[in-house]
Amino acid sequence: MSRGLGNRREKRIAAIFPIRLWGMDANGRPFIEASKTVNVSRSGALLSDVPAKLVLGDVIGLRCNQKKYRFRVVWIGTPGSSDATNVGLQSLDSGEWIWEDLKLPTDDVDIYARPLESERRLVNRVRCFLSAEVVCEGAGQKALAFVRDLSLGGSYIAMTFPFPVEAKVSIAMWLDDQIKVWVDGIVISSHPSTGMGVKFLGLCPPNLEAIERCLKELSEPKPDASPVRLWLPEKKS
Repeated sequence: MSRGLGNRREKRIAAIFPIRLWGMDANGRPFIEASKTVNVSRSGALLSDVPAKLVLGDVIGLRCNQKKYRFRVVWIGTPGSSDATNVGLQSLDSGEWIWEDLKLPTDDVDIYARPLESERRLVNRVRCFLSAEVVCEGAGQKALAFVRDLSLGGSYIAMTFPFPVEAKVSIAMWLDDQIKVWVDGIVISSHPSTGMGVKFLGLCPPNLEAIERCLKELSEPKPDASPVRLWLPEKKS
């Protein structure tokens, strides 16, 4: 698949900013979620990993660099695609400079190119059932849990008492009976009695390779293979 040039009036550039969103979802329920930008323009942004269900025309709040802004939802990714959790926003605060420390060009030609599908592998999640141990940074809390889906960019951790949004965590995952990896992440969604979505904060090469192998095995299972991999830590005597 070839890259396609953008067709918006304002020039977009790839930029990642951690943000917080809040508002009412499609079911009329209030939400507060953590997300990040993929690309930005002078008056808009494309976000990734937005857990809340939104509809076109929704007005939501966005906080970036301790400042708050209002945006309207103008684009939503196609369900079931790699863009499913992506959302396009248009600023309602005209004249306000949103993205600090970022010098956007003034010309009107949009040269943003959509990334190749091979570059989107970070968002391709695979369902699984892996044993895990989660430690919340600073709180000293530790809990046994299960990884219910996994990608190179993050995972969903099933646990009864999930940690709050923006909590930094370390996760030990048993990929098989011999391989356990530790990854650092930040909680981007939290659902009481259910679990939490975690975005990984970088993977070292060995862990990246180990998770890639695990994802390949889970996505292309052998006839007698199971996505359930339970190797709980031994109790100390």
